Amino acid sequence: MSRTISSAEFSRNYGFWSEDEQRALMASRVAIAGVGGDGFQLGLKLARMGVARFSIADPEAFEPENVNRVEGATASSFGRNKAEIFRERVLDVNPEASVEIFPDGVTVDNVEQFMHGSSLVLDESELTRPEIGTLVARRARAQGIPDLLVMNVGFAAQVTSFSPASPWTFERFMGFSPETPLDEIADAGVDLARCLPYIPAYTDLRSLRSVLGEQGAPPAPLPSVSVGVDLASAIGSTQAFLHLTAGVANHRRAPVWAPRVAYTDAYRLRTRVLRAGKRTRLRHLLLAAGRQRLGLNPLASYTASDIAGRSTGVTA
Repeated sequence: MSRTISSAEFSRNYGFWSEDEQRALMASRVAIAGVGGDGFQLGLKLARMGVARFSIADPEAFEPENVNRVEGATASSFGRNKAEIFRERVLDVNPEASVEIFPDGVTVDNVEQFMHGSSLVLDESELTRPEIGTLVARRARAQGIPDLLVMNVGFAAQVTSFSPASPWTFERFMGFSPETPLDEIADAGVDLARCLPYIPAYTDLRSLRSVLGEQGAPPAPLPSVSVGVDLASAIGSTQAFLHLTAGVANHRRAPVWAPRVAYTDAYRLRTRVLRAGKRTRLRHLLLAAGRQRLGLNPLASYTASDIAGRSTGVTA
């Protein structure tokens, strides 16, 4: 039996949103580029909220390193494609859902099919692969739909969206022009000063140096913990709700649009909206640096020597 606004699965939503908003969620299709962290948790929240049509792209398989933060990463899912695992979890929530998967990820050849008919796209592709985010953003503008970007950092998360009609494009946010070829964007890589305007004051800045590469070591993977991922999925799914129900008149606030970025930090018990840019990031970075010099910041065991020691089994 098809679900309706009267289905028991949605009965506890009322009291916080209306039947018309529930209809809007149920009529939506959401494309998610990347379900290895924030995207997985966020997508599951949308499925529980009532979204039943998804396009999911991810070329990677779950590995043990994903267990610390992603619900879909379990011993039984190791070695299996992340998009396939996401589809299984959504069908457990709603057996009537439609989840089209793209196990090769988002490519130039499939981006139009991947995003076809979508009301919203979530760019949860690898932060270190800005060419993929650019590909998604350009297709979103062509379709006239919002492009939602959510990132976790430490015990915090930040969110913004790119309007298809705004001069503040994803490319501008990342420091490129709308005409920059994808191969040039891939070669340039990511500028963390642009895409992470909020650096928590309690950050062990040695971790940041490891991510950027230090002492001849290759750049370390971006660290990520479950608290940040869950926060990202919470504020991200809330912003998705605002986008997907924008056509329903119900006195809702507007989503956060670039260049503004909203962040929530569970460690500091703080939520703010700020303007993205190097000046904002520098302010937060200087605060973290000052605290670190005074010995106030917790240490995080993510220096190049820490990482090398764990990889060889030699730790202090």
